[in-house]
Amino acid sequence: MSEITGPNDAIPPVIQLNEPPANLPPMPPPFAEEPQALLPALRPVPFEDPETFPTFWSRVGGMFRLVFSNPMELFDRVPVTEGLGAPWRFLLLLSIPAFLLAAMAFLLLGMGAMFAALEQTGKGDGKAIAAVLPVIFGATLLLLPLFSFLGMVIGGAFNHFFLWLWGGLKPGVGTSQSIRAYGYAHAFLQLGGFIPLIGMLIQIAGLIVTGMGLARMHKTDTWRGICAVLTPLFLACCCLIPLLIMALPILAAARH
Repeated sequence: MSEITGPNDAIPPVIQLNEPPANLPPMPPPFAEEPQALLPALRPVPFEDPETFPTFWSRVGGMFRLVFSNPMELFDRVPVTEGLGAPWRFLLLLSIPAFLLAAMAFLLLGMGAMFAALEQTGKGDGKAIAAVLPVIFGATLLLLPLFSFLGMVIGGAFNHFFLWLWGGLKPGVGTSQSIRAYGYAHAFLQLGGFIPLIGMLIQIAGLIVTGMGLARMHKTDTWRGICAVLTPLFLACCCLIPLLIMALPILAAARH
């Protein structure tokens, strides 16, 4: 018998090879991004991570290891937590050499002023001046931590403001995080400035690294972050140059 189908026989279904079978799950698109749930969560900066670093000095050592191994990761970790207390305490810790130098300078100046006032005890209010000067210098030393906090807040706010001027701010990272990043970065820059001969170079290079980290934290172009941290320095130089030009005739007249 012939196996040729007749006009009344059922036509077999046509299988389209381009369509996947219905019982198989859909294939993921090529080069799909990894789900956020599978990405490892960032830890806080070591100084704010007592679970990983249980003791105080281990947290301080962790900060130095992080900065010397991968400084950009410090700026990635800063937004994990909140608050200005931790960066201020770290800034105070690394500011101890600066505080000691300031104390010595105030002590020498205070002793010189006190001796000068004692020489004038027979003329006017020499005794009162000699009694008030130590109080003034002591109060200034006690206010140094407050000045350090104000410097951190003002410096971080300036970085945030100038980054906004350069069009580098992105939603999600506020002014407080820029202040926190400035506090940690400025602590290392201040300590590096005491290294003889290369202290100034370290501070300039540190400003550039801070700008790169600020740009990374705000997810913007690197040049915008560098311009943001160098703009206050440029403006300060522009203000000092006219003052120096005006002071030159005064100094020349004082010599004569």
